[in-house]
Order: sequence, then C-alpha cells, then structure tokens
Amino acid sequence: MMVGILIAFSIGLFMGLKGWLKWLKKIKPVLWSTVLLLFFMGYEIGNDDVLISQIKEIGITALYIAVFSIIGSVLFTSIYEKFFKKEKTK
Repeated sequence: MMVGILIAFSIGLFMGLKGWLKWLKKIKPVLWSTVLLLFFMGYEIGNDDVLISQIKEIGITALYIAVFSIIGSVLFTSIYEKFFKKEKTK
C-alpha cells in the first residue's frame, strides 16, 4: 500500500512540475478530495455495525475523534488553499 502511495505521489509531483495538470486548479482538487475523504470516513463509520453497537461504550471519545477529524481537515485545507492562492498572485 505504501509503495502505491509513493508511486502515485511521484507521478503527481512529476506531472505538476511539468505543468500538465494546470487545469485542475479550476476545480480545487484539495477541497473536493477532503470532502470525499470525510464522506467516506462517515460512510465507513456508519456502515460498521460493530462500531455502532459499541457507540455507548465508546461514548465521548468517538465524538471527539469525529469532530476533531472534521475540524482538522477543514482547517488544514483552508490553510493550504490560502497558501497556494498567495503563491499564485505573486
């Protein structure tokens, strides 16, 4: 799995350096990939019957994990978007 991630990263980096993916900036891929990741995280949590049956036992810890995952994703995505928008205007 890690090798696949590194290969995908390397290909993306190469294509980005060559300028082949400039059209992607128009659709904000970082924002949409974050939204998709959050969607699939919610789907996996909701689809896990064992986890749902243990929700009373897990309690507030599960809520903290979910809330802070969402807040962290939105926060770091916003920071990333602002950083690269500033780079674009220079």
